[in-house]
Formats: sequence, structure tokens, C-alpha cells
Amino acid sequence: MTAITDRLMPITDARRRAWRAAAATLLAGACALVAIFGDAALAAWRVWTSSATFNHCLAVVPIAAWLAHRRRAVFAAADPAPVAALPAAAALLGGVAWLVAHAATVYEIQQFALVGILQCLLLGVLGWRAYGALLLPCLYLFFLVPTGEQLVPALQNFTTAFIVAGLDAIGIPNFADGVFISIPSGNFHVAEACAGLRFLIASLAYGVLYADLTYRSWRRRLLFVALSLAVPILATGLRALGIVLIAHYSNHRYAVGVDHIVYGWGFFLAVTLLLSWIGRRFADGNDIWQPPAWLAPRTPSRPGQRAAHLAVAATGIVAAAGLGPGYAAYLERIGDGRPAHAFELQPAPPWRPETPGVDWRPVFRDPAAEWQLRFADGAGRAVDVHVVFYAAQRKGAELLAFANDLQDDRWRRVADARTPIELDGATLQARSRRILAGAERRTVVVAYWVDGRFVATRVEAKLAQVAGTLATGRRAAAAVLLSAEGDDAAVATRALQDFARGAQGAGAALAAVAASIR
Repeated sequence: MTAITDRLMPITDARRRAWRAAAATLLAGACALVAIFGDAALAAWRVWTSSATFNHCLAVVPIAAWLAHRRRAVFAAADPAPVAALPAAAALLGGVAWLVAHAATVYEIQQFALVGILQCLLLGVLGWRAYGALLLPCLYLFFLVPTGEQLVPALQNFTTAFIVAGLDAIGIPNFADGVFISIPSGNFHVAEACAGLRFLIASLAYGVLYADLTYRSWRRRLLFVALSLAVPILATGLRALGIVLIAHYSNHRYAVGVDHIVYGWGFFLAVTLLLSWIGRRFADGNDIWQPPAWLAPRTPSRPGQRAAHLAVAATGIVAAAGLGPGYAAYLERIGDGRPAHAFELQPAPPWRPETPGVDWRPVFRDPAAEWQLRFADGAGRAVDVHVVFYAAQRKGAELLAFANDLQDDRWRRVADARTPIELDGATLQARSRRILAGAERRTVVVAYWVDGRFVATRVEAKLAQVAGTLATGRRAAAAVLLSAEGDDAAVATRALQDFARGAQGAGAALAAVAASIR
């Protein structure tokens, strides 16, 4: 079959009118989706404009439009051929996924669901042939979703291990405690900003774009995208190791403060250029996009029939997607209120209440109630208990928001782990964290009370939150945080485990608080 190019196949007037009608329909449908899913869209916009990690998302739509323009031969060869049933069914599933994510207050999944519904709209309006030929520009829109923050701890740990391995290889004595590294010349902290997430996300978006511009073979494209993921992770480790070495050998005169940032961006630019140079070594001449053989020109359909089908397809898809937000709006009519009773805990002896007097406090946004308690066993051990209670989770006031943390800005995270604790008769592999402030070190353990029971992990808490919101109607949730001071993490952990074992009745106390909501 003869290859199609926009020079050999000019766009006819009838086809040009068809594409203009499709573009107007898509614009109207996209605006309707943004209006229906406004919270998710607005949350994404705020992240794009406030976080340097996701500033590149502002360029995604222009890049996708340019990639579509490279495929302009499609507009000469294919008519928009709307399909309604399957895209509408998929949009309905997308709306359900959004509803579940809304109940769990997970904005990333809400935003992925919104972009997925947008894909349904594109397919429904363009049809299988045109959408298939424009597949990459359409799928590139998924880079609009600001995602990946959950990878930061793992990236921090990798970078720390890379630095330690490099120092060992060079022969510089070192000691690592979580994400803190000590060497003879000073101490270093692998902070969240050093994890390399910003480089990783931007490199992936660049890698997909570069692969489309450079390769015809899907194997080569996938290989380059894989490199665009692996190289920035390794580069971040090398960058961090280099900063430590420069600071070490310069007696901390360089690679600190502004130098730290400049070296980071300069190194990333150099790595990106090197990655591009390597990619050109096995390019296969994809400078001009060539349409697939199956995209052969066809006779345009009748204008009146086409316009009617466009409207029906887009309306059906938007309406199906809107059922999920409609039900969510119904649930939001239930107010969250405030509890009238305080949280009361009576652990078994030898634990006795004391007056709280520590400066450790977790950070949770806008809970309905919050309590700080302290208990001691008379043998020198003390446990601080912090309880945050949400009557009903909503935007800006949610138990598992990313902005919530187990410590405030005075404290720094050392390492995360899992600690078995027995709470209300159930053994939980609870999330634990070592934190420090100056010379003081503490161990913090957290358990979540959601849908009337304690769970250990954020995933379990999210699933219980969905069940409580959509199935059982129990919307109250809480976090119970136990903290103990001590340089020896094992000793502090045993104190927390002993206290939790004697603190049975915490669930009943939270249920009493929930029952008092007004």
C-alpha cells in the first residue's frame, strides 16, 4: 500500500470541515469534563504551578499538540468516525474509579481517572482509525498527572546506599543512620530534594518525546524510555556522591547551599545531553512521521450524519462519566460535625498518665479533634500518645493526606520500618519511624482507625475508608501515634510495644468519640 503523506494527500474541504467539527466537539467535551471533575483538575493545576518537580506538566498539552501536528497526514487520510457504546462504558468505569478515589481522597487516582475519561472522549469522537494513528499524542496527556511523590523514600534510600557504596570503594570511613551519613569531615543528610524525583519525572517525559522523534522501532523506543528511567536514578546517586566528595575535599567550602543546587541542575543537564547523544547512536531515521499502512484514505462521510454522531458520542461519554461525581455530590450532603466527647485511654498497670511535656507533635491538617497524652511506667520509660480524629474526610481535611507527617519541621526523618504491635487484640505490622532533633532521638509508631477497626498500612486504611464511605456509612477515622524517646531504637520500640499491649480499649474509646459527633 502506498505511503501517505500530507504533501501527496492534501486535506479536502469536506474533511477539513469534519475535523473542525470534531475539534469543536472535543473542546466542548473537555471543558465539560473539567467542570464536572473540577476538584481533581484544580488540584493538578495547583501542583503544576507550586511544585518545581511538576512544572514540566505545563508543557504537556503543547507537546501533545505538536506530536499530533507531526501526524497531520492523519487528517488527510481519515475522517472522524465517532463510536459511542464502548467509550461510554469505559467512561462509566472511569467515573466509578474516580468515585472510589474520591472516597479514598487519593487525588492522583482521581486525576488518572480524569485523563482516562478524556481518552474515552478522544476515542469516541475520533473513532478507532484516527485515534489509533494519534495514539502517542493522546497517551502523552497522562503526563498531566503529577504523580510519583510516594517514590521519594525509596529514592532517598537508594541514593544513601549509593553514597555509602562509593565512600566504601574510595576508602573514606563512614557511618549511615537511615538517610544521615557521617564521615570524618562532617555530616550529610540525603533530604527529600536530593532523592532525584524531579529529574526522574522530567527525564521520563523527555524520554518518551525523544523516542517518538528518533525511532521507528517500538523495541528501540521502549529501550530508550527504560534508559530515561535508569540513567537519572544512577545519575542522582553519582551527583550526591560527588557533592559529598567535593564538600569533603574542600573542607565544606563548595557543594553547599546554592552550589548544591547549581551542581545538581548542571549535572542533570549534562546527563540529559549524554543520554540524547547515546540515543542518536542507534537512531533509525524517524525524522518524518510515516503513517501506518492501514491508514488508507477513504471517502468522507456525509456532513449531517457526521455532526449528529459527534454530538451523540460526546454527550453519552460525558454523561456516563458524570454519574460518579453525581453520587459523590449526594454523599457530600452529609456534614462531618465535631465530636462532643474527648478521647480517654486507661492502659493496664504499670502505665499511669502524666502531664504531657514534650515538643514532639505530628502534623495533620484540619482534624475534627486532636489530643496529646503521656503515660509512664514508673521504671523510667514514658510513651507519648497523639490522637487525631476526623469525623468525615474531605478535601483539605483527610487522614492520609500527603502533607500530613509523623513529625513537624523541627524533626528530621532518619529511617522508616515496620514494627509489630498488639492493639485491641490484633497484631499489626505498624509503620514506624526514627526521627531526630539535635541530640534527641525518638521512635514513632502509627496505627489507623478506619471503618471501626485498626489497620496498619496506608493502603489498608484507604480501602477501609472507601468501604466506610460507600458501603457501611462509617466515615469517622483517626490516627493513633505512639512515641518514645531513646538513643537505642530497640529499647524505645519495646517500650511502645509494651504500652500498646496494655492499651486495649483504644478502639472503643474512638467509637465513643465517633458516636458523640454533632
